[in-house]
Amino acid sequence: MNNYIASAFLLLVAVSAAQAASVATPVCGGSTSSKNINLVNPSLPPRVCEYQIKAYSKLVCQLRIDFAMTLAQPTLETQPGSGLTYAECTRDYFEVNGLKLCGSEIWQHIYVPFNATDGESAVDLTLSLANRAGSAGLPTPFWDMTVTQLECPEGASVRDLVDVETRASTIKDGFFVAPPGCLQYFPQAKGVVKSFNYNEGAGIYPSRMNYAICFRRTETTSALTIRAYHFNVGAQESASTLMTDNSCYSSDSTSDLDADFLMVPQATLEDSHKHATYFCGSIQKDVVISTNNPGPLLVLFNSDDVYRQSEAGFAFTYTVD
Repeated sequence: MNNYIASAFLLLVAVSAAQAASVATPVCGGSTSSKNINLVNPSLPPRVCEYQIKAYSKLVCQLRIDFAMTLAQPTLETQPGSGLTYAECTRDYFEVNGLKLCGSEIWQHIYVPFNATDGESAVDLTLSLANRAGSAGLPTPFWDMTVTQLECPEGASVRDLVDVETRASTIKDGFFVAPPGCLQYFPQAKGVVKSFNYNEGAGIYPSRMNYAICFRRTETTSALTIRAYHFNVGAQESASTLMTDNSCYSSDSTSDLDADFLMVPQATLEDSHKHATYFCGSIQKDVVISTNNPGPLLVLFNSDDVYRQSEAGFAFTYTVD
């Protein structure tokens, strides 16, 4: 596991090392057009801390945001009428491009589209905090974020960049530029992936999430291998084992309330050689899943409108061969 953590750390160092001398450190309410940015909480943060990221150049196509943070955990809200509960970031949250995250994160990352070529001039990042006065149990807010403005070739948007090898050699930031539609992108051949607010298995992931986790494919890529060492993703029925396909996402269902799953296209379970696409439930030991699907190399995570007790999330190592 240490090798995977070291790889992730080296990736973070590589992202932030370029043009290190020009790293900007704006304060709450500030703006910057620097290519490399570091956002750190003040000692006495305001209830709302906003940062505006202005385009570094007309070639900017994405922001990569690597971050560690400690905010209040998601709250369990009750749906009117049904009485069902869902997990939502309401007290504290980090918000960008309509996405809200909260809880505890240790160097997660996300990608945010930023099409400066088409005239988009700025992206706003917001940290919103609950009133700490008289609110026992809330953590001391902390955040440390590295924002990198990634550039694409002049006259081309990221959706035009089909050939990965050509992309990596012709784009200034090519190795880190994610395929379109990916909230997370892991360009290295091995590493660790965790759900948001995983918190070493003690957190809960927010409800109503749907996002793609992508990996770098080269001309010689033959397989993506996942070794899940923690997995607690809500299922339609109580489960203490890994469940697949119709137990996670039924094609006959018309409800949005039974769809917590990790989707791995054309996957095979190493132990049983069983083929499956949707995975949910819990595991008691490591589970190895491999896929050699054509096209983009990715997995999808979806969480529904209902919180169940088995929604701590997932953590897995991966290898791209």
